[in-house]
Amino acid sequence: MPLIQTPVADLEYLEDGDPAGSPVVLVHGFPDIPATWEQVVPRLPPGLRIVRPYLRGYGGSRVRPEAWDEAGGAQVAALATDLLELLDGLGLDRVVLAGHDWGARTVHAAAVLAPERVTALVTMATAYGPLHHLNAAERFTEAERAWYRYWLCTDAGAERFAMHPAAFIRRCWADWSPSLVLPETDLRAVLRATTENAQFIEAVVHYYRHGTGAAPGRPRYAAAQARLDQWPRIEVPATFLYGLDDGCEIAAASRGNADMFAAAYDRVELPGTGHFIPRERPDAVADAISRYLPGPSVD
Repeated sequence: MPLIQTPVADLEYLEDGDPAGSPVVLVHGFPDIPATWEQVVPRLPPGLRIVRPYLRGYGGSRVRPEAWDEAGGAQVAALATDLLELLDGLGLDRVVLAGHDWGARTVHAAAVLAPERVTALVTMATAYGPLHHLNAAERFTEAERAWYRYWLCTDAGAERFAMHPAAFIRRCWADWSPSLVLPETDLRAVLRATTENAQFIEAVVHYYRHGTGAAPGRPRYAAAQARLDQWPRIEVPATFLYGLDDGCEIAAASRGNADMFAAAYDRVELPGTGHFIPRERPDAVADAISRYLPGPSVD
């Protein structure tokens, strides 16, 4: 599969459609891979250039060893910078971005850092904003769902995850999308693209430790991260999809954050749907993306 070299990383990606078409970039989450969009891609209109990157630490995407001290790990600013540098390498300017879970955080951040590059956002499961609107009961529920983030902040948790990453990933799939029966062949593909990347464990641990304030960011991303830490309002049109059976994220996180979006914002709740929305509701995802695509030309 093709790779783009950025100043610090080699990023693997998949590409479908028309190389000259309107660009749409689909960014997967944790613990998942670009195959999560397999049923979304054929539901999108023809004539698009569809790019599906592997986040750093997944598949063939990794930070080069000589850049690790400056740019290693997987804080959100790093993921967003990777995405913007991937767009540079592919010669893409104005794009529709869709992201799930980590991918949602990545495309939200890219839209903050470079709004002129983004036509619209479609995000899933993971809300944008600092969660100040949650009441006490909702905060406890959110923390209960997020137990693994804090577990990974401990040395014992990180060591146990490193010993048994496949078992942890299987639990995530079972708990977060309880009604989704992922074929074993698909789950094994996820396990290969994660556990076989030597940087996966450290990327996951750093992502969650940095997100909870338990680990510092890398020097290369200091300015970008400082901007993101202010939680600026997102200036491009956006749609957010949430599955009401999500075992990872709570509905209240996104029910009270409309003021974080300065442009048009639409929030859609999906009954009978868990966390892995692109696999469970590809029709709803494709419909949300298609709303932001240019219509057919009229002679």
